Amino acid sequence: MSGIGYRLEIDGLRAVAVIPVILFHMGINWIPGGFIGVDVFFVISGFLITSIIKKELEEGTFSFRNFWARRVRRILPAMIAVTACTLAVTYLFVFRPEQQVIGKQALAALLSVANIYFWRSTGDYWGKAAEESPFLHAWSLSVEEQFYLFFPIAMWLIFRFRSRWLQGAIAAAAVGSLALFLWGCQAHPTATFYLLPTRVWELGAGCLLAVSPSSPPSRNSNYGVFATVGLCMVVLSYLFFDTLGGGLGLAVIGTALVISCGQSGLCNRLLSQRSMVHIGKLSYSLYLWHWPVLVLANPIGLDWDGTLDKVLLIAATYFLALGTYHLVERPTRRRDGIVPAILVTGILVIGAAFWMALKTKYYDTSGYEVQRWVELNCVPNWSPRSSGLFAGVKVTNPYYEPDSFSSGKGIQINCDSNLPKVVLFGDSHGTMWSDAIVNVAKQMDLPIAVFAMNKGESPFFKIPVRAEGSTGNFSERDKLRYDQMRLQALTRWNPELVIIAAFWNDGDIAESDDLLSFLESKKIPVLLLEDPPQLPIPISNTNLMQYLAFKKMLNSETVALDIRAGIDEQKREVVRSIAAAYSNVRVLPTYDLFVSKGRVTVVANRIPLYLDDDHVSSQGANKITFRLRKVIGEIVSQNVGNE
Repeated sequence: MSGIGYRLEIDGLRAVAVIPVILFHMGINWIPGGFIGVDVFFVISGFLITSIIKKELEEGTFSFRNFWARRVRRILPAMIAVTACTLAVTYLFVFRPEQQVIGKQALAALLSVANIYFWRSTGDYWGKAAEESPFLHAWSLSVEEQFYLFFPIAMWLIFRFRSRWLQGAIAAAAVGSLALFLWGCQAHPTATFYLLPTRVWELGAGCLLAVSPSSPPSRNSNYGVFATVGLCMVVLSYLFFDTLGGGLGLAVIGTALVISCGQSGLCNRLLSQRSMVHIGKLSYSLYLWHWPVLVLANPIGLDWDGTLDKVLLIAATYFLALGTYHLVERPTRRRDGIVPAILVTGILVIGAAFWMALKTKYYDTSGYEVQRWVELNCVPNWSPRSSGLFAGVKVTNPYYEPDSFSSGKGIQINCDSNLPKVVLFGDSHGTMWSDAIVNVAKQMDLPIAVFAMNKGESPFFKIPVRAEGSTGNFSERDKLRYDQMRLQALTRWNPELVIIAAFWNDGDIAESDDLLSFLESKKIPVLLLEDPPQLPIPISNTNLMQYLAFKKMLNSETVALDIRAGIDEQKREVVRSIAAAYSNVRVLPTYDLFVSKGRVTVVANRIPLYLDDDHVSSQGANKITFRLRKVIGEIVSQNVGNE
């Protein structure tokens, strides 16, 4: 802190910021707003950096080279060390198809663009995909590093040409950023969470304190009560605000009060305690280590669900941070000639991350037939997938039609000038069964149209159709069009059979009523496809064959896994209860096709029957063809007899 005298209570305030973040990430329920500790850090950073720059500008000693060299020495050594360790553990223990993504995340963190990466690729900070990244926490470091890049330039320009405008310019930027933040919380919450422009107001609050014309209250003043109030405001924000929104202002204002008035009073005594200052000094290393420790505990074979597990992981985080602080942070912070060595080391770790990110790495499953995934998917701009889930999988879409959505006709097979007699509605489970269903329709010379999409696009819709918001595939407007075209297709074609396939859940009971009541009133038969058993795979979006190789289970021609009875029975009951409510609806059982002797057969005669935990491969989907052909024949012949 070359710009101001050392203040114990600011290190103590860092402890108040980092401890809630760690507890929040460990799933401690009584601190739902623990993530706001990052916002406290932003205010502190804005204050300290601006104080340093302001002092040096006033003394005529400011240098961009020296400023950024200090930032390099302060930030990069510990980050490089933690990143290198994280990559090493990832290489040794993490499921190989996931290593490529982690390599990309490490690159983003080292290049100070992690916030942009997670905004564009992972999305919701509270989502499962984000929580599984060992570099998720680097988003806030990237925000600060981007601030350190641009703010000194702006401050130098203002100070040189219009120094009296400095306070007003910072205030204007902070107000504008706050307005953007409040608007973005509703309109674009993910971008608002991750990006610098909507976080400038928090950094700016600290900047304004540093350029304030009034000097900080002395230790003998009576202003300490305001700092105590501010500290209470910060704590209250942790306890009562659990989402992104204006409530963060409570923590920002509280932090500003602690910084401006915290040199005396009760708040000063609390934050200046030796234990608080100690944790505050370790706060950067603690923040760097805590998330990789939590995320990588599971691949190593540990857990953090129980109280003892949490204590052990907190202890591991503390001792790793302690070692990093004494062995890396302190020795490099003030060594002027060490910057080249830091940069060379950083380039080496960037090279390791780039190698890991270069291509998907997977296990050898060549002793088994290649998994196939053939889908009819109406999603706009379909393209073959390349994620770890599809490592080594033969992915094709033989019937893709670019206008299948925009034309309103879906994907039509065997129709020519005839109207479709069979219509398939579905989400990703609809695309899963789609090729098998189409092949049966072709064998029976039945024109068929497919309306199925991945990303959880529901096969159901409200009647009358109305706007219900955006989805993973559509804006609100396009989703409305998709629902309208499906209803128009049913009305125009009056098909002989509607097949519905979905990843069934309790919500489908109510959600399906409008569509099924409409089809019942039209006397159109409906066939619901039961789900296959859901597999007990703990890793999300996991290629089954890769997982089996990872667990060293590919050692026989046939492989079976345990049944998740509770989940499967619930899903089967949903389908049965829906069918029972309508006279025109029946169920095609599929569950029993994959179960033998109380276990789920996932590989049969070296043929993989599953893609991941809930989707069967195209080889597995073909198991329904005989049964499906029989049921369709019964329904179609019954329709002919009724004419």
